[in-house]
Amino acid sequence: MVQIDKTIAAKLQKVVKQFAGKEIKFQNVGEMVIDSNKVNAKVESVDGKYEIEYSTKTGEVWSVCGSISIDKISKKDQDKALQELKRIYPNKTYVFEKEVKAVREYDNKKAKFKEETWYTFRGENFDISLIKNSLTTRSFGAMIKFDAKELEPKLLKTASEAVKMVLDQDFNLTTEAKLIPGEFDYKNNLSLYKWALEGNDVLVEIEAKSDKVLNVIHETRHKQKVTTNKEITEKDAKEVIAPMAKKLFNIDITGYEVKWDNLFKDYRFVKGEETMVRAALDADKNVVYIKSGSRAAAGN
Repeated sequence: MVQIDKTIAAKLQKVVKQFAGKEIKFQNVGEMVIDSNKVNAKVESVDGKYEIEYSTKTGEVWSVCGSISIDKISKKDQDKALQELKRIYPNKTYVFEKEVKAVREYDNKKAKFKEETWYTFRGENFDISLIKNSLTTRSFGAMIKFDAKELEPKLLKTASEAVKMVLDQDFNLTTEAKLIPGEFDYKNNLSLYKWALEGNDVLVEIEAKSDKVLNVIHETRHKQKVTTNKEITEKDAKEVIAPMAKKLFNIDITGYEVKWDNLFKDYRFVKGEETMVRAALDADKNVVYIKSGSRAAAGN
């Protein structure tokens, strides 16, 4: 917890008034946030509708977020959010809540907010974010939830077969399925959304457009993965992963270089300079996870 002194409290009140257009009463204590070696704090308003983030060392304000009426957002921007939801998944009805979350970054030198505003529209089982400035409004990702009964049997079958092949266990969806941003289509400048399906401690991600499996991750087996390439060599890892990568991703890694990643404690299967597949194994050569695309490249 962070106690807020009177000098900083006065500045925070002034900044939030710029944002909200009215006086907002804030709590007297904040929550510590460590971000990129900077020590920040977040403080909420008494009614829970506003939040301000600032540096505990310098008093600089980083951002303010708060709830605003959807009536303050243009019909054009509301329609843009709705159109993006319909592009992602057209077979749902989307009704926005009356309040929208808005976030703005603060320029301390100019003592005013930066131009861009981030809006998050919410509704029953979905949310979508837009970034707006004086020239453009663009989508910054959405999340849509689904009950199991809303999903096509083919999707669940694909997930079950992938889990059986990679982890040798059954898969039963135990949480709501989600559509979330996946790979980015640079040619058409848009996100390709993916299904995130969870059950039995397993996460399966499947590209929505193509029904291709992207990642299979055992979420509770991470502590069991080998931590050096002396336990399982790169050669042995390739023998385990090659048939799976071919069947799961249609990627033939037999000619790829295998590199041990000491940061993430896993194996990278590299073509040229690009990591095409990433996998972790336990001491018995059981798969902990196997990833493709951006997750393989980034290691996340």
